[in-house]
Amino acid sequence: MPDGPALRLANARLDTPGDLIGLLAEEGEPEPAVAEEVALRLRDFARLRDAIRELIDASIGGGPFPAAAVERLNEASERVPRVLRLDPAERAAMEQPISGGPTATLLAAAARSGIELLGGEYRHRLRRCPACGRFFLARRGDRRWCSAACGNRTRVARHYARRRANVKGAS
Repeated sequence: MPDGPALRLANARLDTPGDLIGLLAEEGEPEPAVAEEVALRLRDFARLRDAIRELIDASIGGGPFPAAAVERLNEASERVPRVLRLDPAERAAMEQPISGGPTATLLAAAARSGIELLGGEYRHRLRRCPACGRFFLARRGDRRWCSAACGNRTRVARHYARRRANVKGAS
């Protein structure tokens, strides 16, 4: 299932350039020399993140995609055109960027990941965790929480709330 860069970006805090560098480091990008340039474009990454969030929320809710968010996603993807080439040594097809700097390439990769997620066969598995608010791709159709920890926290809180209600009712 394609739960890659788009979901990680949608769930990311991007308050500072360091937040962005940390997120990209988790992805294996960018090299330290490129990190400074990329950090200067924090606003572009935050705008793309916001567009992906809007689109995921619309997908989960079953409503139409917001036109402005679709435009932002498509525009980021279009920044770096790609061609499909055959690598004779690997005997495999490889997509290669035609142009674009490191920031545009990273934005385009995240946008393409979002397009594949929202336009692909697994979009019906997108969920928002009711405990923490994170987006996730449900591996099973009945999954409600992003992690076992969120599910446990919710069940424990429900248990203690019932217990408090019973204690107050008995008083």
